[in-house]
Amino acid sequence: MSKARVKITTWTHMRRLIVWQRRSYLVNAFFWTSVFTLPLLRGLIAKAFFDALAQQPAGLNALSFVALTLAVGGASGAVVLGGVIVNAPFRFRIGGLLRRNVFVQLLEKRGAAPLGAPLGDAISTLRDDTDVAVDGVDWSLDILGRTVFIVVALSILFAINARLTALVFIPLSIVLSLTYLLGARLERLRRAARTSTARVTTLIAEMFGSTQSIQVAGAEGRVVAHFKRLGAERQGAVLRDTVTAQALEAIYGNVVSLGTGVILLLVANQMRSGSFTVGDFAVFAAYLSEVAGITQFFGHFLNTYRQTGVSLERMSKLLPENASSHALTIPQAMPLTATARPPRAIPISRDALQTLTVRDLSCTFDNARGIENASFTVRRGSFTVITGRIGSGKTTLLRGVLGLLERTAGEVLWNGAIADTLEPPRVAYTAQNPTLLSDTILENILLGEEVDSGRLERSIHAAVLEADIPNFELGLQTQIGAKGVKLSGGQLSRVAAARMLYREAELLVFDDLSSALDVGTEQLLWERLAQVKATALVVSHRRAALQRADQIVLLGDGRVTAIGSLEHLLAHYPEMQRLWSGEL
Repeated sequence: MSKARVKITTWTHMRRLIVWQRRSYLVNAFFWTSVFTLPLLRGLIAKAFFDALAQQPAGLNALSFVALTLAVGGASGAVVLGGVIVNAPFRFRIGGLLRRNVFVQLLEKRGAAPLGAPLGDAISTLRDDTDVAVDGVDWSLDILGRTVFIVVALSILFAINARLTALVFIPLSIVLSLTYLLGARLERLRRAARTSTARVTTLIAEMFGSTQSIQVAGAEGRVVAHFKRLGAERQGAVLRDTVTAQALEAIYGNVVSLGTGVILLLVANQMRSGSFTVGDFAVFAAYLSEVAGITQFFGHFLNTYRQTGVSLERMSKLLPENASSHALTIPQAMPLTATARPPRAIPISRDALQTLTVRDLSCTFDNARGIENASFTVRRGSFTVITGRIGSGKTTLLRGVLGLLERTAGEVLWNGAIADTLEPPRVAYTAQNPTLLSDTILENILLGEEVDSGRLERSIHAAVLEADIPNFELGLQTQIGAKGVKLSGGQLSRVAAARMLYREAELLVFDDLSSALDVGTEQLLWERLAQVKATALVVSHRRAALQRADQIVLLGDGRVTAIGSLEHLLAHYPEMQRLWSGEL
């Protein structure tokens, strides 16, 4: 039983990201704090200018006022440009790290482990929720800079008139109170909007991947109706989320504007009484407009902070149950320069197979069905078939041997050495329902490897695919559609077999591949594998495979009940006799 992952707070995630990029964060903080505090100088310059006009000294005049204002404006433009330059890579690195860590955790999952969310939901999370999480970290820089501005500005305003300045806190208190009271509702609406979007994207993926099945069943109308229903639900959920957020923004803006207007009216009244100078009014007017915008931004940031928590929670659901609570924010190098290259894969020794020994292997699937104490040996050049009735555990055993399922007991030995997982170039594997990419036949065989014409020709021939290639519209360059929708079941299986054979692995593992082939094609496939003296481990109940087997591993209820040749098992085991006769 895997240990449940401890849930950590939104701030903990954000803090870890900030610490990871602390140097870049500090540089950003310098620029954006400068951006938000430079208006302080404009207010002080305006105060000095208007006070000078009222007193008519020989000092500050209109020309010097314009020069100082332009200088502050130029400085503001320069720091904004600098902030943008340093901020873009900062955002890219944070978003890249979050997506990378999710992908790393997904790739480390065992092959049969389910994804923590539907495919469409996962895509939506990696695209949209990551951007929200990046905004949460990025906008903390704005909060820092704006907070510095407010502290300094309020200090200056308090020095001018403490009673009027105290009124500034009334709009801020209203904004914070509204955000606190409506925070839970905002989270619920954001979750509902994200979930409804994921349902739509998941259905789109399923429709494109099951076009033929939908047409054969005559279900086009029902599927379209279901799609429209999900679309309407998403429209409503997103609309409620957006309208609530925009309504709060409008309330924040109106509260702040009304508060600012009232304060300025009181300031004007103070000027009439003579206790306020024109310069003091200029400072209040300049600073209050900035404070008003910052107050509104505080409310907006608090909403985003809650949405960031929802997004991080959704990203965490994609991770395996046994992943660390800090798995999302594990520090990694994220170079963004043009010269950066991905790290080279660590080469795996081909280590020519002599024996593959499965010893007392036990593993479970879905915490229920599984294999117990399975033992057998595969020798170089042999053809071993695993067989048994439906539900006897054939595929589970195969995945356990490969390391795609968690092993609860036992071990697998490659030439006498323990092997946790079996991967290329040692092993090539084709699943019971092989998956092809929506690309050309050639790219599905190569999967990114360079073309070796001789090896390609041999793999196509061994997979009994050579007769089909000329019948395709563009030969090997033919696009096969989503999940190989343009191919027949037999062609799909043989393209997958060619992909496996192209690797020239030491051990070829087939999970009931021949079930989609006719008898003649299946026999030819096994004959050609024998000609290249391949070592094969095959799950099958078909006679063509059983007749060619050097040894057969017979399963029953998750256990190995017998091992031997076809003649031996037919002579001594009724279960094998029923399988051979087709009763099972």
